[in-house]
Amino acid sequence: MHVAFLALSAVQAVGTIQQGKAQKRMYDLKARQAELSGRRDALNYSKQGVEVLERQRKLASTIFARAGAGGVDPFSGSSMTVSQYNAFKAGEEYNLGIENADMAIAGGLAQSQSLQVAGKQAMKSAYMGAIASVAGGIYGYSKLATPGGSSFFGRATGAPVTDLSVPLKG
Repeated sequence: MHVAFLALSAVQAVGTIQQGKAQKRMYDLKARQAELSGRRDALNYSKQGVEVLERQRKLASTIFARAGAGGVDPFSGSSMTVSQYNAFKAGEEYNLGIENADMAIAGGLAQSQSLQVAGKQAMKSAYMGAIASVAGGIYGYSKLATPGGSSFFGRATGAPVTDLSVPLKG
């Protein structure tokens, strides 16, 4: 019975550590997913920026072609002003996409680091729980009186003093 009490505490400690390891693996996986999600979002923002520049180039080509077809110099006057304004706005939108990409990467990395810290904390908690479980088991075992009248720590617990003939040291 006494050995079973200690064995149960040891099994509980091992289970606590295994649970902590599983939690850490989960946090590590989520951390990697967060990092990859940030990179994916960054690629999407970069792609959007490139698409903006492609649309701007097509629009500029259309403006120049129509102006030229209408007998107007496409590189001066109102057609050039429209093209320059379009290029300016496309540049702003492209830069915004690049900034969003940078923020997506930084956000993914920040979330990843936060999850890694949570994983390390889960392991620390698991080890502390395991230590507490073993300590509780040892303490509980020490409170159990053995048939010989002694406990884990070598003295009887809860046993009444019956022999008063032995002088007390004092």
